[in-house]
Amino acid sequence: MSQQELQTAGHRLHNSSPLFLFIEAIKKMVFPLLLGIIGTSGDKQDWIIIGVAALASVMTIVQFWFYHYWLEEDRLVVKEGILFKSLRQVPYERIQNLNVEKNVLHRLFGVATLQVESASGAKPEAVIRVISQDQVAHIQNIIKQRAKPALVESDVVEVASEAVEHPALYQMSHKDVATYGFISHKALVPIGIVGSVLSQNDYYRDRFVGMISGFAGDLHVEQWAVSEWLVYSSAFALLMLVTIWLSSIAMAFLKLHGFTLSHPDNNLHADMGLLTRLTANIPVRRIQLIKLKHSPLHRLFKKVSIKMETAGGVTEQSGITMSWLAPLVSEPDGFELIKQIQPEVDLLRTDWQPLESRAWKRVFKKGLFFILLIMAPLIYFFEGWGLLMLLLIPPAYAYAQAYIRHAAYAVTDELIACRQGVFFRRLSVVRIGKIQNVSYLQTPFDRRNGMARLTVDTAGSNPVTQDINVHYLNQDKVSHLVQQLTEQVSQVKFIW
Repeated sequence: MSQQELQTAGHRLHNSSPLFLFIEAIKKMVFPLLLGIIGTSGDKQDWIIIGVAALASVMTIVQFWFYHYWLEEDRLVVKEGILFKSLRQVPYERIQNLNVEKNVLHRLFGVATLQVESASGAKPEAVIRVISQDQVAHIQNIIKQRAKPALVESDVVEVASEAVEHPALYQMSHKDVATYGFISHKALVPIGIVGSVLSQNDYYRDRFVGMISGFAGDLHVEQWAVSEWLVYSSAFALLMLVTIWLSSIAMAFLKLHGFTLSHPDNNLHADMGLLTRLTANIPVRRIQLIKLKHSPLHRLFKKVSIKMETAGGVTEQSGITMSWLAPLVSEPDGFELIKQIQPEVDLLRTDWQPLESRAWKRVFKKGLFFILLIMAPLIYFFEGWGLLMLLLIPPAYAYAQAYIRHAAYAVTDELIACRQGVFFRRLSVVRIGKIQNVSYLQTPFDRRNGMARLTVDTAGSNPVTQDINVHYLNQDKVSHLVQQLTEQVSQVKFIW
């Protein structure tokens, strides 16, 4: 194909694509607005907003006719737009991830949605919605072949077949999925949102109050003793918990059913989902940070959850995401899994260094400050009852001791890692070659106590959580660590 033809021609989306574009527009624009109207009085202006959103949705669907893509010798090219046209060129060697999404409707039409990611930002380079499954396989093979010019075609086919036959590093059983749903309580947020929205609507609120009043009247609540109140209140709380648990388990099966992680050809291949199947291929070199999390419920089942952060940082709001290494696994097996993926990260043999022993005083003082801050207005409004806040001082002391006992950090020639948290614990690991910025931070309280804080940023860092954040160290020690890490980073070539 000539250069002139490349500029004007290209592959079109599948003929069923308008249907999927319409569904996506409904989910992102019309449905949230309609839910907002249900939660309010439903004035005429609300329906005007819905009409505008519907028109915008139609425009989104019309873009189907203007979407073209083609595969050049060394790059993927995507052309789209009606009034404001864009032409994006993505070199094969810069493509970091290919995600394939197939729900029930996709499988019915024999199509899939393909997402192409690079390390350039928080949005995917292209979301091709939708194309045939044969075309998805063709694009995957072309990218594998052209991104590695040293391989001949037969080698690429062999690599692809090996990827399919490669044994799984990790696989979730039905029991693991159910346990994860029980631990995660993921349904708590959507149930809370729906309840909050419906409570703003006069009709639904009055119906609910009437139902509760009738139920209470039938039970003669006014005649209940304290023991009856305790029994019925406990039964209602248990019913709510069971509802949240069952809903969370159902959500876990929808998302994580059949989760399988394999490691073919220096890539991670993940496959998961019940109704909507997500397949992701992530180069190991793209992993910026690995996080292990475990809550009190995790510890009850002797499990941890392992996630990764990758360069580019595509979110669920901007595209299809896959951030799991192991949603639920025992800690020793999790350490071994990480070592298989990144052999230089051996957490079983990591030499952990504690924080300063005197740091518990700062944690305790911080807790004491908040106790006194809350107690002051309580004493003003409730007089002597506010003094009950003093009962929280012993737990605050115990928390400070536990925080310092569990927190630690490690710096080796290969990695930097830190442990944080008491009830909800987190272990974060970054390889030296992925560090982009090392910071020495010191607050007025740090200076008063001769302490400082060490933070490390990567290409996939979350600026809010700041996962590598080592606090409560002597300032001389932090200065030494900053110098050491800076020298180590300068000697390592950064690879996206």
